[in-house]
This record gives sequence, structure tokens and C-alpha cells, in this order.
Amino acid sequence: MRGFSRRTRLRPSARSAASLAAMALLIGAVFAPTVGAAGDTPSAGSANVNGSPSEWALGADHFGDMSATGTTMGDLYLRYDCDTETLYGLVLARTGFQARETRPENAYLRIDGNGKLVSGNSGDDGTPPDFAWVNGDGTLADGYEASGSLAPGTYTLRAHILIADDSADGYTPIDFNGPLVIGCAVATPTPTATAVATAAPTATPTTKPTATPGGGGVGPITGTPTPGTGGVGGVQGRPRVTLPPTDLGAAASVTRDDSLGVRAVLLGTAALIGALLVLTPPSPRRSRKRNR
Repeated sequence: MRGFSRRTRLRPSARSAASLAAMALLIGAVFAPTVGAAGDTPSAGSANVNGSPSEWALGADHFGDMSATGTTMGDLYLRYDCDTETLYGLVLARTGFQARETRPENAYLRIDGNGKLVSGNSGDDGTPPDFAWVNGDGTLADGYEASGSLAPGTYTLRAHILIADDSADGYTPIDFNGPLVIGCAVATPTPTATAVATAAPTATPTTKPTATPGGGGVGPITGTPTPGTGGVGGVQGRPRVTLPPTDLGAAASVTRDDSLGVRAVLLGTAALIGALLVLTPPSPRRSRKRNR
């Protein structure tokens, strides 16, 4: 028979499997996309306050539910125009409900409880605040459309309307109360290049040579005055010539030091290679056993 080796299969333990699963969940939690809180920021855009909700995107512009006593009876939709700093709102009663149009003061948007931003008494003249009933007949309406001037910031918004019913009062008030966060990007001004004036160079006055009284010389240079003109004639004297140094000891020393450093590096490298060759064990040879 020929010899054979048995391979052992590694099976992960239950503890290892649990650790891998926990790690996968942790990684998934870290890299999962973050979802912002719904109903905080209105959609970007504007609207024509004319009582027609046809221009609104009832899915994308939905801001919150309006309810009373746990029953949702209406919906609030919001848009904000950063250019004009105007908040636009649309309140619609849900199917089976209608708003009480005869109480216009109770149809409004309020900011931070500091008064009404817009209400049913604001009118509609094309300048915020504007208000218009949606499908109103003088008594009942499907809701209202409104606008009001509001700077970017963080507020508490209350949207209010009365839903007609058969109670003694004849209506049920419903509200939306929640945070309103408005943020607009601020354009960064482009820096303007400023020209820097450069001062004109100042001319350096040239000093004219002055003849030395009695000697005819000019400054440190000795010359002969030219008769009649006061100029300087040919300069007399021997020129000074600086000869190169004849001592080459410093250069020879530098060259010698460099050659010694190169030799030391080469010798060290050779010694290291030899040590590695001596210390490295030979590779084992595999021998095959033949069964007879």
C-alpha cells in the first residue's frame, strides 16, 4: 500500500461564528446611511398662493400630520424660498373631512408662539403674508394655502385649522406642532485682487572724483590731471594680481577621506553577505520512500 496523509478539515466553532456575526453587524451599523429626522426641513421652492394645490408635490412636500384626539384628519405641506426668505404652507383635510371656512382666524401658521405668521384674515395681494382657501364655498373648504416672510433659523411651528363636525361647537381643532429648521447656503464672495503700487527705484548720485590739492591725485587712485580740462589722465601704478593658493593639502585630505569611506562601506557589505551565507541553513531535501 502507498502511504497517504489525512487532511484535517477546520470547522469554525460556535463562538467563532458568533464573533464573525457580531463583527458583521457592527460594520453594517457603522457604514449604514444616516437618515435625518422627518418633518424638520421644508422642501426648497415657492408656490403661487391662489387656493390651487395642483403645483404641490404631495409626496415630496409633505411635512407632517395634523390630528386631534389621536385621529389624523389633515396634512401639512411646506416649501421655503431662500431667495425671498418666504415660507409657503398648504393644509389639506383628509378624505371625509372639511375645514370650517367661517372661522378664518383659526386657520393659521404660528412661529414660536409669538403671533401668527399668516392667517385667514391676511388676505391675498401677492405680497407675504398671503392666504387663500382651497375649494372654499364660503362655509366649508378642503383646506388653505398660505405664505409668510421668515428668515432662516430654527423654530417651533404650529399649523392650525378647524374641522367641521356635528358636535355642539360644530368643529374639531387639529394641529401640527413640531420643529422647523430652515438653512440656506451662503455664497462665498470671490476675493478681489488689489494692485500694490511699487515705488520707483531711487537713482544713486554719482560722486565725481575730486583732485587732491597739491598732489594731482584723485581719491585713492593716483592720476595725472589733464591740462586744461581738469580730467584724469592715465592711471599710474601696478595692478594687484591675486595668485591661487599653492597648498593642495586640504583637497588631498578630502579625497583621501572619501576613498577610505567607500572602502569601509564595501568591506562591511562583503562581511555581511558572508555572514548570511554561513548562517543560512541548507534547504532540506525530500526523499521518496519506495515500498517494495
